[in-house]
Amino acid sequence: MKMMKKLISLVLSLSMLAALAACGAQPQKQPEPEATQPAAEPAVQPAEGPETLAAPVFPAESILGEVDKSGLDSFAARSLPVIFADLNGENRVFSPLNVYMALGMLAEVTDGETRAQLMELLGEKDVDTLRSEIKALFETSYRDEELLTVLPAASLWLRDDCGYKADALQALEDFYYASAFRGTMGDEAYTAALRDWVNERTNHLLEEQANGLSLDPETVLALVTTLYFKGRWAEGFDEAQTAQDLFHALSGDVQADFMHRALDMEYYRGEHFAAVCLPMHGGAGMWLLLPDEDSSLQALIDSGEAAAFLADPASAEGKRCHVQISLPRFDVDSDLDLIPTLQALGVTDVFGPAADFSPLTEEMQLAVSDIEHAARVKIDEEGCEAAAFTAIIVKNAAAGEALEEVNFVCDRPFFFAVTGDQGQLLFTGAVNTPQN
Repeated sequence: MKMMKKLISLVLSLSMLAALAACGAQPQKQPEPEATQPAAEPAVQPAEGPETLAAPVFPAESILGEVDKSGLDSFAARSLPVIFADLNGENRVFSPLNVYMALGMLAEVTDGETRAQLMELLGEKDVDTLRSEIKALFETSYRDEELLTVLPAASLWLRDDCGYKADALQALEDFYYASAFRGTMGDEAYTAALRDWVNERTNHLLEEQANGLSLDPETVLALVTTLYFKGRWAEGFDEAQTAQDLFHALSGDVQADFMHRALDMEYYRGEHFAAVCLPMHGGAGMWLLLPDEDSSLQALIDSGEAAAFLADPASAEGKRCHVQISLPRFDVDSDLDLIPTLQALGVTDVFGPAADFSPLTEEMQLAVSDIEHAARVKIDEEGCEAAAFTAIIVKNAAAGEALEEVNFVCDRPFFFAVTGDQGQLLFTGAVNTPQN
């Protein structure tokens, strides 16, 4: 049966939804990070001007066991419907884990009602619990292997003429693995250092967005997190079978290169969608959520079905099938202003005169002026590569029996999620068209 082709709704996330299993994979022993891991800053300065204040070293021991990701799961469930609202046929990509880590850093340097609003959104009861979860998420998400790379990183950028409290800076280093730099805001070398830091940790996948970052003279603090992912399919697609076909986008049919593969795998049916998870080496995977032909990608998101399923795939009916997959290559990205989203989710004080940054400094009244989140995900016959960054700018305010065969043809808008080996939502995305 020919399925109506629209566009791929990508929801790639390095954030973890509760009980989300990475394509059913069991938690695996984490590899010992090598010296090149992203959490440890290089000994040299990132640019001529800035001074390195902190360069945390990632633990050398492997991380074993499961991680408590309840806060991340809660955050993803609340934020995904808001992030992907009103797509209007556009592609959108969002990394729950990357944003969660950035907002955790913001909560660390705030207090009072400002922190309380952030903590409520992050699904944590107190700062100690938040610290423990983010530290565990960082350590268990990190992978640096030939077939699977997951590299989170964090940093803070301070001005050289302002005093900052040592306890806050130490907590960011200890629990968030945040590197710290100090320099002259407005200096071109300092801005260049920030851009270089982001580009290096995202493999230059977001170079245009990163090169738009700026530390202007009014900036008092910048909190920046990055996430880089590269995974190979456990069973790749044969490029010889890739062929052009129509993708039924909301704006009209477009030609796309469709990859084809048959796999014996779990096939899930929700009330208004079907879903499969393409496994990757190392336990990671990519979920593909395909709305029924009489439904839509926007309806799937707005109803909360997508977020609920990613939180608990077992909630949908699943059975082992012989699945004929047709999936277009895609390369999608977006650059989002997160302030309206956060305000809609109840975080308001941090953007105005009520903001309380007393754990960090009391020399001036501060407020968040900008929160930029850029993310990109691309797939081909070999696997998936993705990157994201979040920049928060703070300024002075003032087998067995024969299997049923099913077709899974992503020829219309769909949703996707990239997960780590323990089901962490690394990237999420909505694909309305395979091409930007």
